[in-house]
Amino acid sequence: QTATSSNGLNDCEEYLKDANECKIPVDDEHIGPLLLSPYGLKALERVNQLSKEEKEGLMGSCLPPSQYAYILLVWVGVHLTEGLKNGTLRGGAGFEENLYRQLATLRACMFDIDDFRAGRMPLAYVQLVQVLVDSLIVISPFALYPSVGILSVPLVGLLALFFRGLLQLSKSFLDPFGVEGFQAQCLQ
Repeated sequence: QTATSSNGLNDCEEYLKDANECKIPVDDEHIGPLLLSPYGLKALERVNQLSKEEKEGLMGSCLPPSQYAYILLVWVGVHLTEGLKNGTLRGGAGFEENLYRQLATLRACMFDIDDFRAGRMPLAYVQLVQVLVDSLIVISPFALYPSVGILSVPLVGLLALFFRGLLQLSKSFLDPFGVEGFQAQCLQ
């Protein structure tokens, strides 16, 4: 990447690897917690992705690193307001309203992410599906035998296979994003 299109991640890699005392595991899929740690913020400052004042503001905010995004969003709002006041940002009728509406929409979407991650399906749903599947599998041989005879045995096997998938799907609603570490139940 060029200096103008850098996202800071590749530039920070050498600084992050130097943080031997950092207890956060480093892997390419979960770089966020490391970048939000004090070591990551220092690395972002070294590669000019954050100013010293911004880094100190984040670290001195007494908020957990997961809340830093909301602080950055407030900073975006402050810079938008300053840009509108000093004439850096100019537009036609409704420009300011549209800009703030988009910022509010972004804020709402950011709050939705945490809600989606925490919003699990109630346990009663999974239990209800389990009872329904078990009762259908137990009752189906008796219900199928008068109409199909001996073929009810393989048909019950097919029904069991189908309903097993339905049960797995209902369990995946319990933890849809794999937040609690049950990857087998994660929707993919």
